[in-house]
Amino acid sequence: MHFLGGADALYRIFYYDTEPLKEKGHNPITKIFIDFSKTHVAKQQQALFDSLRRTPNFALRLGKTIWRNNNWILNPEIFKDLVAKKISIDSLSEQDVHPQIEQKAVDMKIGLDIAWISMKRLADLLIIITGDADIVPALKLARREGMQVGLDPLGCPIQPELQEHVDFVATKIDAYRPLAP
Repeated sequence: MHFLGGADALYRIFYYDTEPLKEKGHNPITKIFIDFSKTHVAKQQQALFDSLRRTPNFALRLGKTIWRNNNWILNPEIFKDLVAKKISIDSLSEQDVHPQIEQKAVDMKIGLDIAWISMKRLADLLIIITGDADIVPALKLARREGMQVGLDPLGCPIQPELQEHVDFVATKIDAYRPLAP
């Protein structure tokens, strides 16, 4: 097993995500107007996508971003404190809520790409970085087609059904730490 060392050659790196939210709304706590497409996070995400589009051997696959019924979600810890009456509604701040955003079509695009690559025999080794077991059917197909499947969960715990359908689990980053916002 090489894992991109020795005789291994890179076919392509696929990056799956969704476009930043482009909706507009008002924060339910402060009533402040927000154009989500103009936020710092949206600008950073768009800059990343623009960079990936120009990077050799990268394929950017974007699903849809949906703001579910324009709903807002109370952060879980704040919700617990509110229900336990440790805080009151009057003490809520703008940062205590966020829009209910969902990604659509990303898992489908991942599955279709894995199926295409494995059935066309475009690569012998697939390394997937995920913790999401929704991808298991595609991984099973890839293995049935003779592809070796490795999982790099970046040091995070993985679901047993995900580990069952890969050939090996390896994290190549010694101490993965998410980037600060």
